[in-house]
Amino acid sequence: MTKLHQPDLSSLALLFFAVSIIPGGVCEGAEVTEIAQRRQLFLDRLLIDRLDGAWLRMHEPVRREKVLHLNKPWEGIISWCPVVLRDGDRYQMWYRSREKSSAKNHVFVGYAESSDGIAWERPELGLFEFEGSKANNICIDGRHMSNVGLFIDHNPQTPPDARYKAVGLGSDNGRSAILGMVSPDGIHWRPAKEGALVLGTKDDPVFEAPQGAFWDSRQERYAIYTRGWRHPDADGRIRSIRMTTSEDFVNWEPFQYIRLADGKWPEELYTNSAQCYYRAPLYLMFPKRFLTKRKFPPVDWPHPGVSDVLLLASRDGVHFTQPVKEAFLRPGLDPKNWHERAIYIGPCVVKTGDSEMSLYALENYRTDNIHIRRLTLRTDGFVSIHAAQPAGKLLTQPLSFSGNRLEINYSTSAAGEIRVEITNASGEPISGFSAEDCELIYGDQITRTVRWKRSADVGRFAGKPVRLCFKLREADLYSFRFYED
Repeated sequence: MTKLHQPDLSSLALLFFAVSIIPGGVCEGAEVTEIAQRRQLFLDRLLIDRLDGAWLRMHEPVRREKVLHLNKPWEGIISWCPVVLRDGDRYQMWYRSREKSSAKNHVFVGYAESSDGIAWERPELGLFEFEGSKANNICIDGRHMSNVGLFIDHNPQTPPDARYKAVGLGSDNGRSAILGMVSPDGIHWRPAKEGALVLGTKDDPVFEAPQGAFWDSRQERYAIYTRGWRHPDADGRIRSIRMTTSEDFVNWEPFQYIRLADGKWPEELYTNSAQCYYRAPLYLMFPKRFLTKRKFPPVDWPHPGVSDVLLLASRDGVHFTQPVKEAFLRPGLDPKNWHERAIYIGPCVVKTGDSEMSLYALENYRTDNIHIRRLTLRTDGFVSIHAAQPAGKLLTQPLSFSGNRLEINYSTSAAGEIRVEITNASGEPISGFSAEDCELIYGDQITRTVRWKRSADVGRFAGKPVRLCFKLREADLYSFRFYED
């Protein structure tokens, strides 16, 4: 039986890549996946056996308000890489602030705060002088490090004065390096150690682009994701993503490149924005896809290329899949987003409402209108199982759960509906829990408990191999989980 928490990477990778949609009947002898009470999204095909008349549907985030115009004297047209974290009722943002004078080429880290994730303010921190004044929001001088990735360290062994951690680009004795800093509050920073956390290697010497970093409570380790150039699955030199881990934030393992389910590394991925998803045991990335040979008008734009943003997901942090083969965020109607590095989604996905999640994107890079914009999705709303008329069906692989209730996150039209069936491992409906026994489900809810014949108790099946069959009409299923009432 496969467990999805703290997985063995080799066995999980084998299972992860082997599972696919099976066009024939039920897969006999399929491995049982233990999901306990962990929420399941449809960002890979691990639990999908068959889709009949239904398909995976990508949901592009909705562009909302511009939260920061990067127009202060210490900000400029190549400021970027926002990182947003939620700490209780406070939202915090850090971003690269690169002053307007390209001759000076001075890089800072700017800081902003919000009480709701929507309206943001730059506090005057009074920490670093710019043009004779400390009346600014600069919290890190980029001469120490730049293009930072930040996170709140939930490692229970972490002292309070190092609760925030940051990694960024720098140099150590002339070598490209990733440096580290720690802070009690995300504002006042000091070096994590003397010298570099990680140095470039002979084969892949240079670190570039924003870093992705976090404390991984699932595997009890720190992780850094950064750009590399020599992916073993690529033809020649290509921008790709590599990662390293550490148990103590000081001693780091050798880098390994992330792998994609399709095998060959597909395209130039310029950034990563790696993070742990806050509602489910998944690792997410929003890499910028960089197409170097295209150019959108005006043709006199001095830099070649166009870009968009993808969505990648993983259960082990190394093996990733692209759930739907299309862009997660397109440049859109704004012509200032149609050039080489114009848009970028930073970490992290944060809750901003009972049914809403927010992401934060940079737009109009290299233009005088450069800004950070909030994007939204419904909770868990990256990808859904979708069916139209007349109806569709999802049959899961055999799974084992704990708890006594089944909860779904779903949406239907006024005429749509969902019914859920519990079957044995062979796919035969269990008496009393067939689709006909299921209470008709329609509406639009983040949380809905499924009931059969006026009963929601499924505790008798806990720990046993079963399958779920979702029958949908004009409906979307975003996630499900079992829980204890």
